[in-house]
Amino acid sequence: MSMAGDVSDNRGMQISLSGLQFAVFSTRNFVFLIAILAMNFTLFRPSPVDLLYVLAFLITLVHIALQERIEVSRRALVLSLLAAAWLGSSAIASLPHLSEEGVIFELVSKTFAIAIGIIGAFVSMSWHRRHFETFMKVYIVSAIIGALLGTAGFLTQHPILTWDGRAKGLIDDPNMYGTFLIPAAVFCAYYLPRTRHKLVVTAAMGIIMLGILLSFSRIAVVGAMVCLFAYIAFQNRKSPRRLILIASGIVASALLLLGIASVTSAEFTAKLLDRLTFAKSYDLGEEGRYSRYLLVIPMIIQDPIGVGVLQLEKIFPEPIHNVWLSSFVNYGWTGGIAWLSLVTGSVFVTIRNYRRTRNEISLALLASVVGIILGASLHEGEHWRQMWLMFGLIWGFTCSHAGMTEPPPRRLPARAPDRTTARARSVRANNAEPGLRSPAQNH
Repeated sequence: MSMAGDVSDNRGMQISLSGLQFAVFSTRNFVFLIAILAMNFTLFRPSPVDLLYVLAFLITLVHIALQERIEVSRRALVLSLLAAAWLGSSAIASLPHLSEEGVIFELVSKTFAIAIGIIGAFVSMSWHRRHFETFMKVYIVSAIIGALLGTAGFLTQHPILTWDGRAKGLIDDPNMYGTFLIPAAVFCAYYLPRTRHKLVVTAAMGIIMLGILLSFSRIAVVGAMVCLFAYIAFQNRKSPRRLILIASGIVASALLLLGIASVTSAEFTAKLLDRLTFAKSYDLGEEGRYSRYLLVIPMIIQDPIGVGVLQLEKIFPEPIHNVWLSSFVNYGWTGGIAWLSLVTGSVFVTIRNYRRTRNEISLALLASVVGIILGASLHEGEHWRQMWLMFGLIWGFTCSHAGMTEPPPRRLPARAPDRTTARARSVRANNAEPGLRSPAQNH
């Protein structure tokens, strides 16, 4: 009796432990997805969304501790080391300036943003395919909310929802807003061939693309179009005719939106003509954006430690507005090398993930982060949460989990001919070859 009781007790403990693990796992995912929705509100730094991500990370640590074997993926650790190197170099370079106003606040803000990448990797390393797809759906919903807020802000010219007449929703600025919407457009392209509700997904993509357009961020529009077309081209690489039809449809829809907006809104036409250029006045000149790119190169060579955060503003009228050069000039050679390693490593990890699984989720994540990086190449995008989030998901993608490997295309078995078909074939064969009939049939 005692042995039977012990067995039942152990079984009960196992059931309760598995139930607790599932409850913690589900709660963590729920908090993380709520944080995705909350990314629409980033007017403050640190933002309330940062606290949600931190809470999701703490719950993740509990989930890891409840496992029989504590397992952390090597990729999540590598990403953490690269992010720590980038962040640590910014702190070291800024040590002589900590007493200056705004320096500590800027470092804290960057820490929260970069932490989202680490949190994303630790959260997603336990995800299966359906969890990634749930994330993509929630991100699309979040982007639709943001696009609607931005569109409403542009139509009403509400000061909270716009900046300089450009849509931004409840996000810091139009450039951050535009790049925030890019992954959602790519995720819609992922779902188009996989859902029966194609009109709903197409409408969602249209709302999102309109939001990007109304941000009037030139690089966000270009980045969205380049990454979206690249992803769709890869999707339909074996069907050129379908690719041409889809591309034509997207171009026609974009022209239709432009035409409707131009006819119905004089403000849109004026802003479009104002932004429809490769270089504005602040891009040109001796201290313009493009000139600053050249002027900081000698500074990078002469100062391997970096000048620290907020120090370039003492030299130039604006920050460097280029995440590649900023990593080197502000945070030193260590920060620059860490950034280069992070970007190139993300490409390598994605290629490896796709080769092992043939799962297009990995490519959708890469296309998303490339679009955001394009935006950060012309703006101060180091604190963009969406960029670090996509980095984290790329490195957290675990090929061995359920559903990650794309199943091979199913081949339908050949149908066995029914009796009527077989009899008809027999008659046709007899009529076609009279020489093979029996003598009785010939007479």
